[in-house]
Amino acid sequence: MKKQPFWRNIKVVPYLYIMPNMILFLVFMIIPIFMNFYYSLTKWKGIGKPQFIGFENYTWLFSNDVFWKSVWNTVYYAVATVPLVMVLALFLAILLNTQLPFKGVFRSAIYVPAVVSTVVVGVVFMWLFQDQLGLINYLLNLMGFQSIKWGNDPKFAMIMIIVGTIWQRTGYNMVIYLAGLQGISQDYFEAATVDGANSWQKFRYITFPLLKTTHVFVLVTCIIHSFRSFDLVYTMTQGGPLNSTKTLVMYIYEMGFTKNYYGRAAAAGMVLFGAMFVLTAIRLMNNKES
Repeated sequence: MKKQPFWRNIKVVPYLYIMPNMILFLVFMIIPIFMNFYYSLTKWKGIGKPQFIGFENYTWLFSNDVFWKSVWNTVYYAVATVPLVMVLALFLAILLNTQLPFKGVFRSAIYVPAVVSTVVVGVVFMWLFQDQLGLINYLLNLMGFQSIKWGNDPKFAMIMIIVGTIWQRTGYNMVIYLAGLQGISQDYFEAATVDGANSWQKFRYITFPLLKTTHVFVLVTCIIHSFRSFDLVYTMTQGGPLNSTKTLVMYIYEMGFTKNYYGRAAAAGMVLFGAMFVLTAIRLMNNKES
């Protein structure tokens, strides 16, 4: 009997189903990444033919003080928001995973900020931190403290964005932790109760270790969100005052769309892409191990 060619055994239909998605992924993700790398090696103002200059944009970038300031602001923003979001989300998830009255209402109320437009969140918190009529300064005055010019003081401007981010992101991560908590078998807690373990011991030796995969997922996604934060910064401070809140994405935006240095913006974009690639690889490795 004549042996059939190997391609006769390949199932075509599954590939036809995923082909539209793969085409979109290729056109809007893969090709733009390579195009961005090419433009990062050129001098281009957005008009005319790009001039190839090699790695000069990267050399200029790594010697630019504003670029390193934006990197520092991004790292500071991530370090300040990620732990607080994770701790609050885990605490609320544990609290709302118990037999609490109206817990469904509380879950919905805490999750609502996650679906609110970030621009709306920025406007609301701008009013809350407003110098003269803001609620925050009003409360400070009631306690005997002086008003703070939040948006005009480089020492406090980033705090506004951090508080807004925590308010918006906690509910989403709380839902992730709730899913992780509900995936833990109750047999562990029943056995611990028989052995005389208290609530803290159950959390330390059962709940927290068994949420390892969830911890890593929330950590990586929070860091990625922090590194690509733009809309809240643009709405509230636009990177000011004195570049004190200018994040890396805000820097890329200004280089490309304000100053028309598209080559330098592309180079900064590749730096950000490298950081995101590493974080995503860590996340995929964790999923593979678990």
